[in-house]
Amino acid sequence: MPDMLSRSLTTIVHASVALGLTLLTTLWVTPTQAQQGADQRLKVTVERVQFKPEQFSVEAVGSARAKRSVTIYPAVADKVVDVNFSAGQRVQAGDILVELDSRRQQVAVNLAKVQLADAQRSVERLQRLRRQPGEGAIPQQELDDAITQRDMAEIELQRAQTELEDRYVRAPFDGVVGITDIEVGDRINEQTVITSIDDRSSLLLDFVAPESALSLLQTDNASLMVTPWQRPQQQIAAEIVQVDSRLNTDTRSIRARAELQNPDEQLIPGMSFRIRLQVKGRQYASIPESALLWGPRTPYIWVVEKGQARRVDVQIQQRQAGYVLVAGDIALDDLLIVEGVQRLRHGQPIRYSEAALESNNSADSSQPQASLGARQ
Repeated sequence: MPDMLSRSLTTIVHASVALGLTLLTTLWVTPTQAQQGADQRLKVTVERVQFKPEQFSVEAVGSARAKRSVTIYPAVADKVVDVNFSAGQRVQAGDILVELDSRRQQVAVNLAKVQLADAQRSVERLQRLRRQPGEGAIPQQELDDAITQRDMAEIELQRAQTELEDRYVRAPFDGVVGITDIEVGDRINEQTVITSIDDRSSLLLDFVAPESALSLLQTDNASLMVTPWQRPQQQIAAEIVQVDSRLNTDTRSIRARAELQNPDEQLIPGMSFRIRLQVKGRQYASIPESALLWGPRTPYIWVVEKGQARRVDVQIQQRQAGYVLVAGDIALDDLLIVEGVQRLRHGQPIRYSEAALESNNSADSSQPQASLGARQ
């Protein structure tokens, strides 16, 4: 009897403990399960699909030279009597840079003017006499000889004026002059370098491109950007103006020439530039690298369709900095899943923040396009 009572008490104690554990489980576990059961959708981060063009590029190094650049020599030999410029000075076309001794030439011009005036008077006198009737009329031959002498006097005046003008060395066009070693009193000749002059309103860039870039050089929609080596943050738009007529068979390259405007003349001839030629191609979906996954046969991405995750197989077209251009069953503004992709399965319900989506779209639209790489 005591044993039976002891066993009964033990059974009652065990039942009480089990009931208590059941109540605790009901009180503490059930709320969590109920909370999870309220929304079984997987939370992800999404952004709208944007399309960008393929871009193919070629880079080269080029050296700049002025659009017009000449070295100035005198036309004649004589003594320098005046130097009217200094290095770095901007001059206009026709400005006198150097003046040579012109005393003899000035005398020759004055003499030619006197002779021309005398010849002209003789012609006019003979013409009046020819118009008078009677026996005193002047023969036509005498008038013709006078006209010839007048014409020869005009030519002599032009020759004297040309010789006088040769004593003035003028700027051939608007530009900036360089350093000169000429001083007043120097005696110079036709081989003496006076100075150089550069028209720096625009610069020409000569560069060499590989044979593979020939199609890019010949297309009309190519864009060219140049960067001075001394100013790596500055990019300047330029234009292809000339392409050589043949390839170099030794280097398998072709010579090309670009022109860039230089209105403030901060860039000078001789500077080196990094040249980047780009051509845009077809438009493809631009996918962040983090959103691209790899399957056994093909890469794929996840998009949102009717609140569920849908797997889309894609083909990589081009890699860009941080992004990949892909082709597949994707449309503009589709919702692309960019975070949480590792836990997804096809048809799985998902949820995302609308506010975060709009914030990501605003940030993407405000950022410039990334630099471009080569096609796979």
